Amino acid sequence: MLDSPARKLFFILFYYKAYPTQDLMGLLFGITQGQVSDWVGRLSALVGQLLPLHKPARKVRELRELVAREPSLRELIIDGTGRRVPRPAHAGRQRRYYSGRKKRHAVKNVLVTGGGQVRWCSRTAPARVHDKTLAGREKLRLPRGVTLLGDRGFAGLEAGEADLITPWKKPRGRRLHQKRRAFNRLLSRERIAIEHTLASVKRLRILREDFRNRRPGMVDAVMEFGCTLHNFRWSCRQQAAAA
Repeated sequence: MLDSPARKLFFILFYYKAYPTQDLMGLLFGITQGQVSDWVGRLSALVGQLLPLHKPARKVRELRELVAREPSLRELIIDGTGRRVPRPAHAGRQRRYYSGRKKRHAVKNVLVTGGGQVRWCSRTAPARVHDKTLAGREKLRLPRGVTLLGDRGFAGLEAGEADLITPWKKPRGRRLHQKRRAFNRLLSRERIAIEHTLASVKRLRILREDFRNRRPGMVDAVMEFGCTLHNFRWSCRQQAAAA
């Protein structure tokens, strides 16, 4: 039974991390499947408030304020990440949520990282929306002096006064110049940091498997919590290293 705050916290963290079926969760915690569904909804609304200082910005205005407060934060990396969802029954939703690149139905977010942490996370959108389009809808405008590193998909993104750097594109029918290939390799080495961050965010199994929970807003809330948990772990490691 969930008769203490510690057990409730363990319940929701175990659900996010292992992502078992609700029937199995009920068997493990001695409650019914309906009670599991109710507790998941209630605790998900609370768990995100436990680590308020480590939440990523969800609005571009908050990201600009964060950059202004941290003068050392002058290099940011942007990338998109997808999560699988079950095939929708409605034909229109099937088209919106189908990713032609990944050949599956999914949702996606665009993340901006810097200094090892997730600094900004876009709203969750259907996979059919291109990463650049999603970032453009959010009006990602950054101040002068900031360098934003992106992949080819973000070429031409309106990033305000920030310097956007993306790889050189290979000309049709010709090889890319050696110097530009070398530049692309250097850029990839810098951008690998966001791949490591995304891998850490998706340590939660709920962010890797088909998302089964149909509660409104849940698909976005779990992504925010995954980013928050990553930022909290990163902060703890930095404190331990400094001790």
